[in-house]
Amino acid sequence: MKPLDSSSLGVVLQKIIDQLGQLLKVDCCILRPFDADCLIKDSIFYNKNKEQNIKNISLLEKTIIPIEKIEIITSTDHFFSLSKSSSKQKRQRKKAYELTKIGASLLIPLTLENKFIAVMGLHRYCSFYHWQDQEIAITQMVAEQITLGISQAQAYQKVRALAQREALINRITNAIRCSLDPQLIFTAITHELGKGLKVDGCALSLWTKTDKFVQCVGLYDPHQGSINPLPQSVVPIADNPVLQELINSKKPVVLEDMDRHPEMTQFDLPLRESAQALLIVPLMVDDEIIGSISLRQTDHSRRWLSTEIELAKTVASQAAIAVQQARLYETTKQQAQQLQKSEQEVKQLNRYLTESVLKRFLPASMVNKVATGELSLDLTPEPRLVTILFTDLVGYTPLASHLGSQGVATLLNEYLEAMTAVVFHYGGTVDKFIGDAVVALFGAPEDLLPQQQVYQAIAVAREMHAQLDRLNQKWQSQGLIEQPVQFRCGIHQGMAVVGMFGGGQRSDYTAIGPAVNIAARLQEVADSGMILVSSTVAAFLTSTEITAIQPLELKGVEEDIKLFSVKISGV
Repeated sequence: MKPLDSSSLGVVLQKIIDQLGQLLKVDCCILRPFDADCLIKDSIFYNKNKEQNIKNISLLEKTIIPIEKIEIITSTDHFFSLSKSSSKQKRQRKKAYELTKIGASLLIPLTLENKFIAVMGLHRYCSFYHWQDQEIAITQMVAEQITLGISQAQAYQKVRALAQREALINRITNAIRCSLDPQLIFTAITHELGKGLKVDGCALSLWTKTDKFVQCVGLYDPHQGSINPLPQSVVPIADNPVLQELINSKKPVVLEDMDRHPEMTQFDLPLRESAQALLIVPLMVDDEIIGSISLRQTDHSRRWLSTEIELAKTVASQAAIAVQQARLYETTKQQAQQLQKSEQEVKQLNRYLTESVLKRFLPASMVNKVATGELSLDLTPEPRLVTILFTDLVGYTPLASHLGSQGVATLLNEYLEAMTAVVFHYGGTVDKFIGDAVVALFGAPEDLLPQQQVYQAIAVAREMHAQLDRLNQKWQSQGLIEQPVQFRCGIHQGMAVVGMFGGGQRSDYTAIGPAVNIAARLQEVADSGMILVSSTVAAFLTSTEITAIQPLELKGVEEDIKLFSVKISGV
């Protein structure tokens, strides 16, 4: 006999039963299965009188019960008179014999791998019949062939089921690996398992024994397609007998015909549809249930094969991993979002602090570059070639006395704001304010060529003059001053140590060294309205822009410094 699959096994066995019945000339031949794994769903009949077969099929089936050894019945009257059993099954069998008028039977049990799977029975309607040894031998030989056929079909079915199982598990595994979206993973699990087992519905629900309701997260229904949003449970877990059995046993609950289990009818299915057959397996993590997969057959009972149950259990294990993975992903995602939010807040704080510190002495454009990372500044004190500009208002002390505290505050704030704007406009750095004095640097913290430093410093000094003229006009129109305010300016270029100086509580960006002192002394000896520069600065200017000044003694400066006056207009 060639290997059989489950679909062709019934056809082959029907032919064998028909041939055996015809060969032995019996009135009826029955092969009744008692084990779902033998792949025979229903009893197989041969009846010499086909009409009688149709009428008495349910009665004929009841004449076959599980037996451990061959039963040879030559006369049913004598057989049942000896039977003292009062079991319901035997009473039904006796009644079936009486109603069908069977007089003699030959019953042979079929076992496979020491497991009882079916019974084959031969019936005659005569009142007495002596079964010949040859008939018994033939029937036994046919029973062995049937058992062999079932065995081959089972082997073939197992190989095919194993292949299908591996393919299905691979698809589910790939779905878990290829996606981080929990909903896509749960949908793939229910769809693959539902289609693989050809059920009317497959649902994946998350819950624990302490929850009130189950949460449906994945659903497959071949008749309704995509369902959104997913339906949720309305029956509490505590009132759900199927889930309670699952909690108590932590093993699959297998219900082949719900009509036989009326106590289980409170099971709450996601689609609110009744089920005729139900298989539900738990999702386990650390020996605790975190959810379940339910498979249902809607309109007919179903014998759940052991291979199907094992497959559902394997998929449930994969689903449990997917749930843990999804929860880990969500936790990691939330942590990443929180970290990103924190990093953004820190970044904003750093930018705010950076801008708050730098905008006191750097132009806004440079501060923005530093804050956004376009420009990197090392404010560690270091020697640099810089150009230093000092300005100071002439006669500030008597002016302050005349204006009073409020008036001088107004004048000084407007003056310093205007002068700072000029320095920033030309890319300079405001070193500090000393009362009414303004100290500016060029070439730090951003590197500039020596001549560029000078050009920008001279441009700032000239623009300061122009701005002061405008301020004087404003102050005079407001009656704040009577005579225009004047200032003087000194500019020198040289080496200085530039960077952040101070301690943990307070620090400032400034320049120190002889070059700074020289620029300060130039400002002190300059006349009102004069821009006084050193020869180092004058070397970068044209002869038409500068006028040599008689050397003056600079306080605290031992070296001889040649002095030059710079034209205010630059013409």
